[in-house]
Amino acid sequence: MIRPRRILSATLYPFILSAIAAVVCYLSAGPTLGLFLGALIMVSILTPPLILAEEGSTNRLIVLGAIVVPFILIWMVAPMRSETRISEWIECSIVLIACATALAGLSVGLRLARLSATLSAALTVILALLWMTWPIWLSPTWKGEESTAGVARLVVCHPAFAINSLLVRPHGSWTEQSIAYRLTDLWQSVPYTLPKSIWPCVLIHGSIGAVLLGLAAWMQRKPREPVVSVPPESSPAASP
Repeated sequence: MIRPRRILSATLYPFILSAIAAVVCYLSAGPTLGLFLGALIMVSILTPPLILAEEGSTNRLIVLGAIVVPFILIWMVAPMRSETRISEWIECSIVLIACATALAGLSVGLRLARLSATLSAALTVILALLWMTWPIWLSPTWKGEESTAGVARLVVCHPAFAINSLLVRPHGSWTEQSIAYRLTDLWQSVPYTLPKSIWPCVLIHGSIGAVLLGLAAWMQRKPREPVVSVPPESSPAASP
């Protein structure tokens, strides 16, 4: 049985940090598409170090929930103050949970590879931010319509585009926003379409996270072989 004090100690600090980040996202963007996309960036930064601050698998799952819940709660403002539907909020929350699970799993997987907790968290944050921002930094490498097929394979499983596909009706497309229009060539020189479903993104990210977290839990429960100490051989008696 999990003690309440154990739950509180594992939850409080991540929940407070995540709640602050969620409020900052709302104050910066309001009930717009930016609120949802900003949450993906903040979760990418917060999840790896907070997950690796805990050693036990149960505590890591508790921390994962503490990180995600504040953003899901702040997202509830969108259906109240915009044309976002409750069903869209639920599906966006599913995407966020899958993304956070993948981040947690990747962090733990790097830790299993004998990297330090600090290095594992840092590498995961870097990889996550590269994944989230590829529409920007990959733009100079694209060659117009020749790059359409490659871009389409990345778009279909990208969390930001999965969320945008749900919110395009009330909030429009991300690439049509004023800031994005100056940062990426998507839709300008490289045509693309938003994913028709969130499930490719959810299944890929959720599966990666679940497998790696499950592997870490199995490694922790695996009994260690007892270490048998071998007494040193006695040196032969000196000859008279």
